[in-house]
Amino acid sequence: MSPLSLLHRVFFELYPNLGTSVIYGSLNAIADIAAQLLFTSDSPYDSSRTFRFFVFGMGIAPLAVMWNTYLERAYPLRVSAEQPLMTQTVPLEGVTIDAMHGTPKVHRRTSSLVLHAPPLNPASEPDPATEPMLGGEATPAPTSVPPVNKLVLLRRIAADQVFMAPISFIVFLVCMGMMEFLTPSEIFIKVENSLWPILIANWKIWPFVQIVMFLYIPLKYRVPLSGVVNLMWTIFLSLETAFRAQA
Repeated sequence: MSPLSLLHRVFFELYPNLGTSVIYGSLNAIADIAAQLLFTSDSPYDSSRTFRFFVFGMGIAPLAVMWNTYLERAYPLRVSAEQPLMTQTVPLEGVTIDAMHGTPKVHRRTSSLVLHAPPLNPASEPDPATEPMLGGEATPAPTSVPPVNKLVLLRRIAADQVFMAPISFIVFLVCMGMMEFLTPSEIFIKVENSLWPILIANWKIWPFVQIVMFLYIPLKYRVPLSGVVNLMWTIFLSLETAFRAQA
């Protein structure tokens, strides 16, 4: 097994929550390092700030997984193409149910639940090459992917951006302030000054990212891969929080 396959197995199959936390926290730390070294070169590197971003990423990742799982279940984008069989209770008195060729016929004289299915063509004979009971292999039925419900997609994005985005940014600012040992009044001022600019910038970027994520990325990879996009976003958050702290 290659090292990449081993990491994939450990992070996404054996310990998915731990793996997601480590990946997300590491990407947060890398983003803060890049923000400090590339955009604030006039200030000395602050390792404690990088550590705070790492800790916050580790802690928020499982919550992000839970939220994405909820969105997946509450707002399904594709309705299953399989239609349930129609059922109806009808009297079977006097009805003969023919079994397979060579087996006795079954007669019932009670009312029962009958599954209505398309009638079989009596002239057709089973093909031994495709009939499992005759030693062949069953031919898989062609499957079609149901179309995406665009209205549900918009509702899912709206739920995330209108409801969860403000909460997550408030949690971010409060947690970072607590790890900086700020007083409650200082944390409140920090939230008041930073929340609206962060939300405006978020709404310019993340709805479009989420369209791609929701449509093409499987659930278990969604949070780690969003962390890659979040790399540039965290650079912005790092610069924004540092700027607001100096103001």
